[in-house]
Amino acid sequence: MKEPLVLKFGKYKISLQTLVFLLGITGILLIGLSTFLPERAEEPAGSGVLETDARAYASELESRLQSILEQMEGVGQARVMVTLENGYQKVYAKSEKVNNDVLEDIRAEDERKTQEKQVTEQTYILIDGAGGEQPLVTAELEPQVKGVVVVCEGGDQPDVVGKVVDAVKVALDISSTRISVSKLTVK
Repeated sequence: MKEPLVLKFGKYKISLQTLVFLLGITGILLIGLSTFLPERAEEPAGSGVLETDARAYASELESRLQSILEQMEGVGQARVMVTLENGYQKVYAKSEKVNNDVLEDIRAEDERKTQEKQVTEQTYILIDGAGGEQPLVTAELEPQVKGVVVVCEGGDQPDVVGKVVDAVKVALDISSTRISVSKLTVK
């Protein structure tokens, strides 16, 4: 009969079978204990930065619009709020492979059955980056403006409202249905 393999740790001796058993029990206990740990939400790398950048972008638009609107005749003091449809978006380089399969089944002289199948496979082009391989970014799109609210002293005069809507429409390239202008009450 074969003697079990014995490992020495200083003055202690332990058989290999006992060591494997203890490591297995320890692993099971750790898995069981992991259910009591709080879960962490996984965020894509850099998403917090892009979200902060989008807020800064909206804030910058608001201050620039407010500055230009307050210089227009009849507008007076103004407050501007810009809402965004989305944040910054990255466009990644992809390679695309298209396979066309045509299957033709001829059963008789005048009876044919044709099946076509197209399979498209897209993969992102990866480059070596600081943190390993990363997708190649070809463009970064600015956030799209969802709507603009302007509250100004001249917001009750139709001609001023028209000028404000036109200015915001041209500055942000959005439709007038996404712009609201109201009178500012100064306290």
